[in-house]
Amino acid sequence: PLDRPLADHLAEDSPVVDPRLGRRVGPYLLRELLGQGGMGSVYRAERDDGGFTQTVALKLLRGSGDDAQARRRFARERQILVRLQHPNIARFLDGGVSDDGAPWYAMELVEGEPITRWAQSRALPLRARLELAMQVCDAVQVAHRNLVLHRDLKPANILVDAQGGAKLLDFGIAKLLQD
Repeated sequence: PLDRPLADHLAEDSPVVDPRLGRRVGPYLLRELLGQGGMGSVYRAERDDGGFTQTVALKLLRGSGDDAQARRRFARERQILVRLQHPNIARFLDGGVSDDGAPWYAMELVEGEPITRWAQSRALPLRARLELAMQVCDAVQVAHRNLVLHRDLKPANILVDAQGGAKLLDFGIAKLLQD
């Protein structure tokens, strides 16, 4: 790979395949990479451990989780999500450590679009946009009441589902304030 310019590698038609796809993490099977951030990757995953089936968004810490600081931040994010129960915040469902030692958690899978794209594609009138924004404000207020600052509010972290409900996601850089 070092014998060719980087641009040649980027121009290739062959997509990069995530080596974790198809692996089992806890009771979940990783099906599709949904996104990557600074701390980890989020997958569409299916629970199929015999009792029932369920599709979730599963966040997995990048690498084996040997970085102590990354593990602390990831654990804080999980703890924050457990504290936040609100219809406009993606629900925490499950968590654990993978066979290779990487922490993970499963949350409600939100099938939706970023809030700005959703509003624009439907040409929402002002009143409907404000009602949508109020859902986000309610979710943020619940976070603040629980002493949590999200610190990354942006359209990509607020999805609107098919029923028109806003869901706040990604508490990866959130700060938990002291009492």
